[in-house]
Order: sequence, then structure tokens, then C-alpha cells
Amino acid sequence: MDRLCMFLSATVVEMEAAVAEMTEWNDGRLDEFRERVDEGFTEVGQRIGKLDQKVDDGFARLDKKMDDGFGRLDRKIDDGLLRIDKKFDALDGKFTAIDGKFTAIDGRFDALAGKFDAFYRILIQAAVAMTVGILGLLGVLIGLVGTRL
Repeated sequence: MDRLCMFLSATVVEMEAAVAEMTEWNDGRLDEFRERVDEGFTEVGQRIGKLDQKVDDGFARLDKKMDDGFGRLDRKIDDGLLRIDKKFDALDGKFTAIDGKFTAIDGRFDALAGKFDAFYRILIQAAVAMTVGILGLLGVLIGLVGTRL
């Protein structure tokens, strides 16, 4: 225990001497302090440089991953749009076929309209003929009645 006390007291004495020496600022101590501060800043600058390099490398990896991911996404979107275009082309073909069918139906309606026009003319002619016949019959009946009276 005595040794420990002697060691501690010796250490305390040395510390007091060092602290007393430290309280005096001279050119030598200021130069030493400046060198230590410069070394500290140099070390901090180097560490910041390493960190900057790590950050730059990390962003470069991230940029590459993002570019690769966006490239894959662009290819998927392009493939999807091509499939959609093909489906629309197939639908366009179906609409063209349906349009052809409607054109054929229009032709049938035009032919049917011509038949209705002919039928209408025949009905008009028959009505005119019946009107003339009835008027003629009426004239004959009036003539018969007029001669008998």
C-alpha cells in the first residue's frame, strides 16, 4: 500500500509540475501547440478526404444501381407498350373486319330500299288505277241512273 501511495504522490507531483509548466506560454510552447493543431487539422482533413471518397464511391454505386434499375424498368415499359400496341393492332384488324361487314349490310339496305321504292311506286300506280276505275264506275252508275229517271 505504501508503494501505491508513493506512486500516486510522485504522479501528483509530476502532474503539478507539468500543469505549472503549462500555465506559462512561451514561443516554444506556442510553436509546439501550433504544430499539434496543424497536425490535428491535417489528420482531420485526411479523414474528411477519406470520408468524401467513401461518400463519392457510395453515390457512384447508388447511381449505377439506379441507372441499371431504371434501364430494366424502361425495357419492361417498352416491352409492355409493344404488347399493348400489338393488341391494339389486332383490335384494329377486328374493327376493319366489322367495318367491312357493316359496308355489306349497308349494301343490303340500299338494295332493300330500292325494292321498297319499287313497291311504293306500284302501290301508287294501283291506287291511281283504282281511283280512275272507281270514278269511271261512278260515271257509269250516274249515267244509268240518269237515263232511267
